[in-house]
Amino acid sequence: MTQPRPIPPSAIPPPPGRSPERKFLRLRDGYETSVYVHRPPAGAPEGKLPVLYAHGIQSHPGWFYGSAMALASAGHTVYQLTRRGSGDNPAARGDCPHRAQLLDDVRMNMEFLLAEEKTELVHLLGVSWGGKLLAALLARDETPQRHVKSLTLIAPGIVPRADVQFRVKIRIAGSLLVHPDALYDIPLGDVSLFTDNEPMRRYLADDAFGLHQATARFLFESRRMDQDVHRAKAGSIPCPTTLILSKRDRIIDNAKTRAVVEKLAGEKLNVVELDGSHTLEFEPDPAEFFRHVVEAVERGE
Repeated sequence: MTQPRPIPPSAIPPPPGRSPERKFLRLRDGYETSVYVHRPPAGAPEGKLPVLYAHGIQSHPGWFYGSAMALASAGHTVYQLTRRGSGDNPAARGDCPHRAQLLDDVRMNMEFLLAEEKTELVHLLGVSWGGKLLAALLARDETPQRHVKSLTLIAPGIVPRADVQFRVKIRIAGSLLVHPDALYDIPLGDVSLFTDNEPMRRYLADDAFGLHQATARFLFESRRMDQDVHRAKAGSIPCPTTLILSKRDRIIDNAKTRAVVEKLAGEKLNVVELDGSHTLEFEPDPAEFFRHVVEAVERGE
């Protein structure tokens, strides 16, 4: 590290003594990313498996401290990965060389967690785009499957309603040939897509660490990841899986998303629908959501 990185603001500030530890992980290609570790407080249950938590395309770990702390209070050590080019990672903002690199980054984060916690098993939890990332990993790679005890998908971005306009897709296709690192707007600029809660809308509007643009190749690889998930074989996710959906979601298509996840997880799937907008973390009273997140993870214990 040549200079300290600022820490992104959290949507739900942790109480005294509950701030996560920030660690730095060097990925296989040399990229350095941050990992936020929430440890159980004194008096929490012991012997629970750790959780690897993946955030969305625009977000960062600070958006999801609330659910991470709820899991830690239940006894789970939570590792919030930060996707390359997002959050407090300053290098190559909004970029990735290939979707295979993104999947390998998750493997590296998992290997790091397993080594740090001296365990062979982990729960995976992904929200929005991060849910798609984890689903793509498990649906195509048997190596991490051996270490995954359960999968929780929160409003996963598998079938989005919000999408890049067709004319922009044409421009992106052209950029792939001559300028693959050209930046394009992520089609989530309206904070009302995420929440109806005005204080959280203000948080999002003021968040300097949110990602609002991505490169042509990132957006192309994200679309190819969609195709990978949709084409995966039935039953290719072998672990207990919970799908948590927001009834008033304006970012993803709930019915189509549920159909895809049902195909992948089969009879191992549990579906929960909660009243709220896309980011259930941001509801005025997220206690019910936090309870379901803990129950989803512990369903696989």
